[in-house]
Parts: sequence; C-alpha cells; structure tokens
Amino acid sequence: MPRIFLALLLAVAAACSPTVAPTATAGTLPDDRIQLLHTDDVHGHLDADFVQSANTSSSFRAGGLAQLAGQVAAYRTRAPQRTLLIDAGDAWQGTFISNANKGEAVTKAMNLMRYDGLAVGNHDFDWGQDVLAERAKEASFPFLAANVIETKTGLSPTYLKPFEVRDLGITRVGIIGLTNPGSATIVKATAVAGLQFRPAADSLRPMIADVQKQADIVVVAAHIGTAEAVQLARDVPGIDVIVAAHDHLPIQTARVEGRTTIVDAGAYTQYLGRLEVIVDRTTHKMKDAVRGGELVAIAANANVKPDPEIAKLVEERRADGEKYTSRIVGRTTEPLSNVREETAFGNLITDAFVEYGSQQGWKTDIAFYNMAGVRASFPAGQLTYGQLYEALPFSNTVVNVDLNGAELAAIIDRAVCVSGRLHMAGVVVSFHFDGGTPNCVKSITVAGAPIVATRTYHVATIDYLLLGGDGHTGFAKGTNVIYGDVEVDVVAAFITAHSPVSPKVEGRLASS
Repeated sequence: MPRIFLALLLAVAAACSPTVAPTATAGTLPDDRIQLLHTDDVHGHLDADFVQSANTSSSFRAGGLAQLAGQVAAYRTRAPQRTLLIDAGDAWQGTFISNANKGEAVTKAMNLMRYDGLAVGNHDFDWGQDVLAERAKEASFPFLAANVIETKTGLSPTYLKPFEVRDLGITRVGIIGLTNPGSATIVKATAVAGLQFRPAADSLRPMIADVQKQADIVVVAAHIGTAEAVQLARDVPGIDVIVAAHDHLPIQTARVEGRTTIVDAGAYTQYLGRLEVIVDRTTHKMKDAVRGGELVAIAANANVKPDPEIAKLVEERRADGEKYTSRIVGRTTEPLSNVREETAFGNLITDAFVEYGSQQGWKTDIAFYNMAGVRASFPAGQLTYGQLYEALPFSNTVVNVDLNGAELAAIIDRAVCVSGRLHMAGVVVSFHFDGGTPNCVKSITVAGAPIVATRTYHVATIDYLLLGGDGHTGFAKGTNVIYGDVEVDVVAAFITAHSPVSPKVEGRLASS
C-alpha cells in the first residue's frame, strides 16, 4: 500500500465536505482575483487508487487524473479567463501504465486538462533527453526550466523554455520553471549527459527583471522541496508565488516567506492546489492571497464528474497493462515499508540481488540498493507485479561490479555517515551517527568476518548507483562490470521462488 494512502484516509472527510464541491458552493471568482490551480509529482498516477477505510470493510477510489481533471474543470468554470493550471514536475515516472509508453498518456491527459506550463522535474529526465523532447513536442503547453543549460552551447535545450507569460485580463502572470538543481546526481548520468543544472537562486536573479518587464505577477514553479523554496524566497526578491514540489509533502495552508507565498500539492494526484491571488486593480500586481484551505482532496465526489475523455484514456491504459500488472508474484507474511532506514523490504530487495548474482555466476557476496528508490509500501499479504512495479518503477538494471575492501568501506561510510543511504545485504555495519560527517563507521563485517581492504568483493547493485546516482561515485571505481536484468523482474522472481517471503529487520545497520 503506497504511503499516500494514510494521507488520503485522513483527507477523506475533507473530500466529502462542501469546500471540495466547487460546482455547488464556490460560485463565481470575485472580479479582483485570479486562481492558480497547481499539481506536482503526479508520477504517472493516471488511475485512481482503491483505498480501504480505516477500521471498516468499505473502500473508496481516490486520486487519478480523470477525477483530478473533473475538479480542475469545476474550478475553471468560476473564471475561465482568470485561471492558470501549472505543474511543478515529475509528471510521468512511477506506474506501469504510464511508464509503458514513457509518459505519452500522461502528456495527452495534461493536454486535455489544458495545462499552462510544466516545470520539468528530475524524474522527467529518466528516459533521456530524446524522450523528454518528444513529450515536449506532443504537449500543448510549454516545458519550463530556467536553470538547465547545455554544456556545449551555454543555452537552454530547444525543448525547454525559461519562462512563459500568460495574460489573464486583469493581470499578466510570468511563470518561471526550475528543475531540481541536484538532478545531475539523482538522475542516471546517461540521461542528463551534456546538461548543467544551475543553482536556483543564481538562475533566477538575472531573470526576474526581464520577466517583470513582461508580467505583473511572478510565479516560480520549482521542483524543489518546501525548505528549499523558503530559502529561495529569501534569496531572490520579486517572487510572488512559489509552487514547490519534490518532497511529496502537501501544504494545507499556503506559507508566507517575506512577500512570497509558497504552495505545494503533495504527490500522486492526492490533492489539487488552488490559490486565489488578489490583484490590485490599479497596479495589476499581487495584493494578497487567500491561503487557508489551499488543498482539495481528490476523491469520489458526486458534485464533481471525472473527465470522460481522460477516463477513457485511463481505462484503455489500464486494460492494456493488466495482463502484466495483475499477475500474482507471491505473498509476504510481513509488511513491506519504504521508510529511509533498514527495512524488511530493503533487505528482501538486496537479498534478491545476491541470489540473482549467484545464479548468474557472478559470485556475488554483497548487494546494495538506494533507499530512495523504493517508492511504495505494502501490508502483509498477496503481491501483484503491478504493486511491485509501483515500488520499483525506475527500470534500473542489476549489475555486478568488483570492488576492493577499501573502496567498499568508502561507499558504506558515505551511505551511512553522510547521505544517499543504501539498503545492504551480505554486510553488517556498526556505526555512530554524529550529524552527517564522514568516518562514523565503527566496524564492517562480510559473512561474519571483518572487511579486508585488499580483498576483492563481488557486489550486485543497479546501474543508477554504478553511474554515480545519489552521489555514490565510489561504485565507478570498480572493475569487471556485468549487466543483468531489470530490478523489478529480479525481485519478482525472488518472491515467486520463496513465497511466502518473511523478510525481517536484522540489524544490518546497527547504530550505537
């Protein structure tokens, strides 16, 4: 069960309240206002999720682009000419029915919803720049990123625009896009080769004045978390609104930092954000905003009808994908969690890599997987391929690389003591974490014996980490690289072979 389910359960009461039904209660938008509708981190969630209500046998459908589109349409009727709809990135990567055609279906749905702009996120680069350029060509709205520069030319890629200006009658709004500045370390290196991702503030400062010459209100759609958005507001004067993203943390009441209002709709079509901006009719600039109750839960609502064209598109994608996603891969007797610490799920994944490597003749004795790569949680019970794909959606390839003990110890030290935490198999690490500084590891054992600096170890991991993902450049120092199968298929085969699986937290990462 994905982590969003808990938030959705908490939101269901709000979803049934009158404030969620604009066709019934919202009325016409006051004539001194514009409305900014916003989404982020959709991650391919074309379809709604079935959510089991707490402590009952009932369930309901929540999220999904068809229901989201219906909610957008309902709000747009309040003032069609004074409405903006923007997304702050990570639109496609994350579900089988979206990944199967590399985001084409999500782009089509966003066209039908009449988005005004998309600030590309780091995961929008996952399938490479050619695919991103193709999606941009298909889109009826601009892809925005002011801080992405081609190394060779020093210019923005042709498929990206730094900003877009929309005339809403009572005001002109400039929408500036920002990609996550750390994308070079959290996207597969081959997918972003030849690109530079510049710091957000450094990219915005010289651009604000140019945008203000063409627009009265400046909105920055930024694929950065709320904390980073707050710092950006402090660093760059002149931003009226920041639509944040990336951290998947919704902000129910819009935050104010200086003169900047910061909003974030969370992830997975869980919410639609709706910020009413009050416009000074003399200057046409932002006077204030209505910041309370900024989020609308996307759940079944009799007053809001799903968009029929998008519903049809989703049904077609669902039917096409179900022959793969409905396959039962096995059962787990333990819940599988995706928290950023040692978990039963992480141990299962890395155990699967070790077994797979041995089956391939790689002599694998150790395995690693990035904790941030596990994207969903599940209760104990039956597992389908579709569920497993939701947890491991990135189509990384399992690889073997030979590393000596010193190189291996350096990788572990970074993962445990600094950042970019890893799930592990075949090793037990004792450490004392002291605030993100190196050399906090006290001991490392492999197969019960202390690690030997000069010994060669056979390590299974994924090509994302091999290429430096999450800052783990140490894997590239290894030798004898061998490529295998896609991670989700390796883990699915392991679960099938050992079903029912009973993974446990075993103290592979022991803090003292």
